[in-house]
Amino acid sequence: MHKPEYFWNWFLKHQSRYLTLGEIKHELRDAAVDEMQFELNKFCDQIFFEIGGEEGDHRGALIISAAGDPDFFPQVRELVAAAPSMEDWEVIAFKPAQLGPVVINYEDQSFDPQEVIVIPLLHDAYPDLVGIQVCFDDFKEEIEEHYMGATFLMLEALIGEEAAINDIEYLEVCKVPEDIDNIEHLMLSDIEDHIIEILTQGLDENAH
Repeated sequence: MHKPEYFWNWFLKHQSRYLTLGEIKHELRDAAVDEMQFELNKFCDQIFFEIGGEEGDHRGALIISAAGDPDFFPQVRELVAAAPSMEDWEVIAFKPAQLGPVVINYEDQSFDPQEVIVIPLLHDAYPDLVGIQVCFDDFKEEIEEHYMGATFLMLEALIGEEAAINDIEYLEVCKVPEDIDNIEHLMLSDIEDHIIEILTQGLDENAH
């Protein structure tokens, strides 16, 4: 595999092409995306990129992602750490949380975190670890991976790729219990506040 500098040297030569990626024809855009991924694969074929940027900001945002695979988080950090300073680009490690309301479309199904129930899993021996059950009305055990995939995409959009992996110690998906009204729960859209509360409690207890 090539060193990070190899990719950045290539990117510096072609960066202007990617600043206007959204303005070119589909076939040219697809070719440009494929070319960058090909160059990225020379460093690591398990990391990926997205190009974004805020409206009104002349700078582009180059997001480097491991697609939620923690085995390749070190490669993301290594590549981003080696990025040169660029006037027209901000290089970001891992997909950040989305701004505004989140609705995920995954495998022809729409998921709204404001409508997805979460049951906190608390353990006296591990008060500072976050464990959750994510519950769906239409959950079917035979397609559990479908709901797990949708859950990760919602978490990634709500709290960012890195936090979705590192801040949640245990995660399972299931059907909404019939007695949910008698069980302490929250909505997935409130997961960030829940994580902060658990981690803060852990810090307070460790301080005593």
